[in-house]
Amino acid sequence: MVGYYYYLWSTTWPNLIVLLLIWGIVLLRLGWKFVGTWRYARDAWGFLLLAGKTLIWVVVLGIYTNLLFFSQPDWLFQPGFMQGSVQGKAIDSGSRFYLLDVRNGTEQKQFYIDQNVYEQLKLEDQVKLMYLPSRLEVVRCELVGSLR
Repeated sequence: MVGYYYYLWSTTWPNLIVLLLIWGIVLLRLGWKFVGTWRYARDAWGFLLLAGKTLIWVVVLGIYTNLLFFSQPDWLFQPGFMQGSVQGKAIDSGSRFYLLDVRNGTEQKQFYIDQNVYEQLKLEDQVKLMYLPSRLEVVRCELVGSLR
């Protein structure tokens, strides 16, 4: 499970860092405004204005957070697991993605793998995969059995 979240972090760290910076700056500014309102404007109007600004910033932070989770939905799901035999391998020449077809009984799925795994696997090898459920990228591939 740690490998799953490490892989997610390694592929999405720029997005997460920017989101954390936005959260930090907004929360720091709201805290500073609250302290200023508490010190100098202890009337209802000052706190009402602060509440309005807080509401606006909560909406903005919610939008940024939703944008991250819409672009990287795998953070919200548990990893997928599949064990089966390799039915096919291909290289998508347009995008240079390495594809792997795995069959388990009647279920067949296509996954994205890296070049090293692509070169090591042969047809009919038995593999056990841990993958990202929405992007179908393989996080870990274990060779269970081979015909070699």
